[in-house]
Amino acid sequence: MRSETYFSIAFEALALNKVRSALTMLGIIIGVFSVIVMIGLGQGSQAYITDQVKGLGAGVLIVTPGNPKTQSGFGPPIGQAQSLRIPDALALETIPGVTFVSPQNFAQTIVEVGKNAIGGQIVGTSPNVQGVRGIKVTDGRFFSDQEWRTGARVIVLGARLSRELFKNTLTQPLGAKVKIGEQRFRVIGLLAGSSGAALGSTDDQGYIPTRAMQSIIDTGDRLVSIMIKVDNEALLPVVEDQAKRILRTRHGIRPDEDDDFKVQTQADVLQTVSMVTNAFTVLLAGIAAISLLVGGIGIMNIMLVSVTERTREIGIRKAVGAKTGAILRQFLIESATLSLAGGTIGILLGLGATWAITRFAALPFVLSPAALFGAFVFSAAVGVFFGAYPAAKAARLDPVEALRYE
Repeated sequence: MRSETYFSIAFEALALNKVRSALTMLGIIIGVFSVIVMIGLGQGSQAYITDQVKGLGAGVLIVTPGNPKTQSGFGPPIGQAQSLRIPDALALETIPGVTFVSPQNFAQTIVEVGKNAIGGQIVGTSPNVQGVRGIKVTDGRFFSDQEWRTGARVIVLGARLSRELFKNTLTQPLGAKVKIGEQRFRVIGLLAGSSGAALGSTDDQGYIPTRAMQSIIDTGDRLVSIMIKVDNEALLPVVEDQAKRILRTRHGIRPDEDDDFKVQTQADVLQTVSMVTNAFTVLLAGIAAISLLVGGIGIMNIMLVSVTERTREIGIRKAVGAKTGAILRQFLIESATLSLAGGTIGILLGLGATWAITRFAALPFVLSPAALFGAFVFSAAVGVFFGAYPAAKAARLDPVEALRYE
């Protein structure tokens, strides 16, 4: 029997029970759909973060507090940063070849204007953050060095934060006062959308002088990170070495002691991002793949029912000369057809859902051909694996007993 004949018989058998076949494929559809979406979102997130980090330029060092041997990621949680302080950032500005040094503090809090209260991230930093992160002010201005040194109560608002804060009010943002905790800050500038900013969205952020941050969160002059911009990428190793030497001296670290800070280059950050996102992608895809196994069990169950229902048909085919291998191939092709059809539908639905989610979340739509091919092959393998036992059972039927079956 030719291959196309096997497929023709398989489609005819599946078409006789359309609802049952569709319900059987549903498990495979959901499994492949979940795997495609999870992998797509993981790869999209990795591509987004990679683009943002690369947007800093190659000549950037990021200093975070904590022992690098016991610390993973980008630093300790906010509020636990102990080793970096504002004087450390000022000392790093003296290194030859350094263009900008930007000390950073963060607080997730509520910003209020009248009856409007919006959650946003307040960033305590210096004016140098504009040069390091490529931040653009569309209206007004950024705070000055003098305002930074004195801890002036001024704020520069991100695009979405300002829009939501002053929605349904007659107040113009520039010059208005916003309330953060018990303090009031005067709005002196509005940022452009975050498309031009590196290392994350600025839309929901507000920027205030680092020292003014002390009135919002009880961190003293401790910092979450220090960003160093170097004017020549070739100087990165030298600047990194000098930065470590300055910080070790300032922190009184003996030669036999480990650093209490971590210095990362762009390549280090990208490697960390890649490791974290890959781990989460594999974890989520693995969880989603469990539904594929459930779908495979459904295929096995339906194929066993099909063998029972078609016992007399199998007996007739064997009686007229059908070989055991032909019966085996027939039922394997039917189970593989169910699985491949479900896998194809799952891939198409997964691509559509991934595109919609990444578009809504402003993430790049990235899905490697290897992921699509792998999902397709895996769905076919599930069909063959779980269809093997029912096919073997059909092939082993005794033709005499099969013909007598009612």
